[in-house]
Amino acid sequence: MDVRNRRIIVTGASSGIGEATARMAHAGGAEVCLVARRADRLAELVAELGDRAWSMVCDVSDPSDIAALAAATDDRWGAVDGLVNNAGIAHMAGLDDTDLDTWQETFDVNLRGPFLLCRDLGRLLKLGRSPAVVNVSSSLAEHPLPGMAAYNASKAGLNHLTRCLAAEWAPTVRVNAVMPAVVDTPIHATRGMTEEQVAEMGDLHPLGRVGRPEDIASMILFLMSDAASWMTGAVIPVDGGILLT
Repeated sequence: MDVRNRRIIVTGASSGIGEATARMAHAGGAEVCLVARRADRLAELVAELGDRAWSMVCDVSDPSDIAALAAATDDRWGAVDGLVNNAGIAHMAGLDDTDLDTWQETFDVNLRGPFLLCRDLGRLLKLGRSPAVVNVSSSLAEHPLPGMAAYNASKAGLNHLTRCLAAEWAPTVRVNAVMPAVVDTPIHATRGMTEEQVAEMGDLHPLGRVGRPEDIASMILFLMSDAASWMTGAVIPVDGGILLT
């Protein structure tokens, strides 16, 4: 999992899986651009990490924000070695209760965002050293949970976008995805869940616990590294075994 001197962009980097990935990449010697909407939290993380870390406030659903990110990255690095499309939202609503705005917002962030990032950063990725993209999908893309229709469908689309890009960009850029199950991140608190309720969901997983952000980050960093140099188009469960149930 050697990522020394790699130039890696991580979206949704202000918390959870994105933050863990950015920290792990930085600790491994990479230069890291942390991308999220929360300027204050990004500033805190960059100050903590220090050298080889910088940030960009960006709403991945906004094409103008992504164009600005691509321009800033070109000015600073001139090429990109890794892109982690982690930013996402997860509304709790069944299909009957999903209004058009909720459906559109979910797809704009979870699917259009990765598409726009790959499209606008594609030229820089193709100039990178052993470039790789990792999309953060979900086990719900293959094992849908009732009450999350828009999220489930958006992540299924992200899986297929992963395969499409892998085929189009081979052999220059590798594109893979990871599918976490329940991971202990702040996203659950936004849905009103307590820490105890999140921990109880560990019983749904054959390995008996919910995931930690580092569980997912370690697979992402593996896929970024040359240890995975013969892998592209893979969509990998990192899910405590939940897809077995």
